Amino acid sequence: MKLEGVIYCGDNLHWMLRMPDEFVDLCYIDPPFFSQKRYEVVFRDGEEIRSFEDRWKGGIENYIGWMRDRVEQIHRLLKPTGSFYLHCDWHASHYLKVMCDQIFGENNFRDEIIWSYTKVGGTKKKLLKWHETILRYSKTEKFTFNIDELREPYSPTLLRQAKQDERGLYYMRGLGRDPYVKRLKKTYLHPKGRLPGDVWNLALYAPPRGESLGYPTQKPEGLLERIIKLSSNPGDLVFDCFCACGTTPAVACRLGRRWLGIDVSPTGCKLVQYRLSKLGVKAEIIGLPRTLGELKGLSGIEFQNWVIGVMGGKPADRKSRDMGIDGYTFYGLWGEKQYPVQVKKMERVGRPVVDAFETAMERKGATKGYIVAFSFSKDAYEEVARAKTKGFEIELVKVEELREKFLEGRPA
Repeated sequence: MKLEGVIYCGDNLHWMLRMPDEFVDLCYIDPPFFSQKRYEVVFRDGEEIRSFEDRWKGGIENYIGWMRDRVEQIHRLLKPTGSFYLHCDWHASHYLKVMCDQIFGENNFRDEIIWSYTKVGGTKKKLLKWHETILRYSKTEKFTFNIDELREPYSPTLLRQAKQDERGLYYMRGLGRDPYVKRLKKTYLHPKGRLPGDVWNLALYAPPRGESLGYPTQKPEGLLERIIKLSSNPGDLVFDCFCACGTTPAVACRLGRRWLGIDVSPTGCKLVQYRLSKLGVKAEIIGLPRTLGELKGLSGIEFQNWVIGVMGGKPADRKSRDMGIDGYTFYGLWGEKQYPVQVKKMERVGRPVVDAFETAMERKGATKGYIVAFSFSKDAYEEVARAKTKGFEIELVKVEELREKFLEGRPA
């Protein structure tokens, strides 16, 4: 089993159970929050748009149970000198803290980092949510902690109050914070700056324009830079089992660390691969669904993601989904216009589905569209022929056709 430089596609618990003990130096995860949201994702740098869900049936107990299984494996994979960062928000941070204390031990809890940012929008009934929480744990008392990497410049006011000796080093008398060297009652300021605190203000929530891939929960590279520099050294292995759009592998690679990633989404894994390719890294994806059985095993939303992604399309908005349209083809890939697509994770799709899709097309003013399913009944084809006499061109696309083109690596 490859343990660096690859992206595993699928359930991270499945893959972690197959990995050996204690080979990871640093693990950062930004798992789905318990927020009950549905996001629409636009990958601006690729030709792929998808949806994903962040919602949990059964309440907070199910969510914490699901997270516990994974954090226990992360604890097993960490070296004795390793560190773990768990990114969360107010929905479940207090539950996750108790869970991590139980797994890592209360004595190995190191920091509650507050990532502070500015975010537009709000409500008149609540204060604006301008921070998220990152819990930092170590596996033992011996852990990598490069605090000098995060030192910050002293304020101009403090430097104006300080004095310089004959070597140009700043010192103050009676300075109690972060003493560097004390000589003859002089406290020298550290030449690399002051110690950082546990509140990290990185301005805006969204990553800079040059980094943005349209992923709604994408974190800025500056945040991961601080974490990776603080808790790993060049050559160390950085692991992210919720690597989503690939920020952790990309930053780790850029900082001279080895990396390993897992993501449940086939389209997400493709995005990580694409992002790393821009750094000159050819990353292998292991576990992409290749058989019809594996495709049938995807969740409903991921199956839609896969189909529409392979077609080079984009998901429909909520209103269109309610009308029976799951997505649209991109301009130029499946014609000169954006045509509606309906995805059915079914065998033997019949006439009623075609008839309903024709109605949805008519509401949208579309004359051409696609229905994707595993197979179609005879009356489905008959209904397509009937719709054609009314000016509607509906193409029935089998999943096997898309799968073959996907494996060949060419657009559907």
